[in-house]
Amino acid sequence: MFWKDSSARSSSSSGREQSGVGPFGQVRVLVVGDSGVGKSSLVHLILEGSAIARPAQTVGCAVGIKHVTCGSAGGSSNNISNDAERNFFVELWDVSGHDRYKACRSIFYTQINGVIFVYDLSQRKTKTNLNKWAVEVAETGTFSALLGSGGPGGLPVPYLVIANKVDIVPSDGTRVRSGSIVDLARQWLEKRGLLPRSEELPLTESFPGNSGLISAAKEARYDKEAVTKFFRMVCFNYFIDLLFHTSFFFIC
Repeated sequence: MFWKDSSARSSSSSGREQSGVGPFGQVRVLVVGDSGVGKSSLVHLILEGSAIARPAQTVGCAVGIKHVTCGSAGGSSNNISNDAERNFFVELWDVSGHDRYKACRSIFYTQINGVIFVYDLSQRKTKTNLNKWAVEVAETGTFSALLGSGGPGGLPVPYLVIANKVDIVPSDGTRVRSGSIVDLARQWLEKRGLLPRSEELPLTESFPGNSGLISAAKEARYDKEAVTKFFRMVCFNYFIDLLFHTSFFFIC
């Protein structure tokens, strides 16, 4: 495998011991979505490879580190540079989705290289709100290694959409629980056909990446390969941007 990864919460020395080289790059990936969708559980699963029963409520923002190493085993032409093994440290910034932090969340939206949007499959409103999250990050954040502005809300960096809690959604797709009295009432009305179609909560079909990944963080299930590919894309984008600016500096 060209790419290999391992998890690390804190010590950067683990990366040096495994590869024999120091860190090459550090990228920042935001993890955003409504409160209660399972962001912290998902981040713990990605970093530790195991489920967490009762994650603490995120206060403001929590940061974890994912160590990813890229290099060559046999001189592949896909190597980043000169067949050398390079380390990347992916910072996962788990931003609280609680409304009490809305006014100050922008302080965490700096030097962003990628975004993971998370919603709860059992609560349609959390999927609809992805649009609001995309606009909030795009309008108040600063970004590194831009791709353009073709993402949701004008987001200029790579992004991934993950639908969590697939384990509590019946196979027929109906919701089994919700986070508010309003949603419970809506479910009751929908079940009896009493809610006019025009008032149904939209499913955000227009949100880019709508057919995103699914996960069950509480059962330690997620698409590890797809998430690793996303981290690879973010790191590669960072590296290309670095090469471009370095080359431009020498040309000037």
